[in-house]
Amino acid sequence: MADEEKQSLSDGGSVVPEGAPPEGGAQEQKKTTWQQDVYSELKILTVVLAVVIILFHFMTQLIVVVGSSMYPTLHDGDLLLAWRLNYEPQAGDVVIIHKETEAIQETIVKRIIATGGQTVEIDYAENRVYVDGVLLVENYLNQEDEDIMEEKGDVTTVVVPEGSVFVMGDNRNHSTDSRFTQALGLVDEGYIIGKAVCVFFPFDHIQWLGTE
Repeated sequence: MADEEKQSLSDGGSVVPEGAPPEGGAQEQKKTTWQQDVYSELKILTVVLAVVIILFHFMTQLIVVVGSSMYPTLHDGDLLLAWRLNYEPQAGDVVIIHKETEAIQETIVKRIIATGGQTVEIDYAENRVYVDGVLLVENYLNQEDEDIMEEKGDVTTVVVPEGSVFVMGDNRNHSTDSRFTQALGLVDEGYIIGKAVCVFFPFDHIQWLGTE
């Protein structure tokens, strides 16, 4: 047997230890491992992508601001992320509304001033708004106009019905809102798409939108 091994080595052969993988087996194993890694990463990516799609479809929505009715809080062209899932309207929230009227056909963005059961009083002479007799501190209003809330609407006092909200824009002189009964009026909660939670484009105007 030893003579046979010597003869084999002298002929340029090699001795393969018993139980060793066949020639090229290590390379094949590496290839299989690489394929498994890629497959695992693709599965993770697919799951993440599915979660993102579900999140955006059922829980959130992207909205582009059109116009200046919410200036200076929001600017024309801002891209908003709105939260839809299980949203309960609260005073101070910036909300996305889709209520078509003769004056408004597009989706609009406004701020909730009062919710169902509350009483809104507007004092145009003093540029003040009261909810249930309490003066609102509205630091978010556009202060650039000399008269920040001209008497344009036909509503001065209103009790908001349950299931509805009273909304106004932060740029009061350039906002069609609940002060105008025919143009928009009180908004049923069913017309609210969701709450605007942040501006994430353009990048120089990124901000979180909390409840004021």
